[in-house]
Amino acid sequence: MADIEVERICDMRGGYKLHVLKSRVDGDIHITVMPVGDRVSFQDVEFCASASQSPHTFKALCDLVKAMQLDEQERPQG
Repeated sequence: MADIEVERICDMRGGYKLHVLKSRVDGDIHITVMPVGDRVSFQDVEFCASASQSPHTFKALCDLVKAMQLDEQERPQG
């Protein structure tokens, strides 16, 4: 099973995108806002799948991953 990676470009087209990665190894979710042309960032926010200090936030981020996948299916950005 591979990591799940989704990204969406800012609606205001300000040159940035939201990048979300759900790790296949531990299920943790990494959130990054980065320039559209970038593929890698070392400045992200991580929410843990196990023993999370923010279980409601983690669930919401899982829902966000699904929503971003659906948006990409319905309105691809490239």
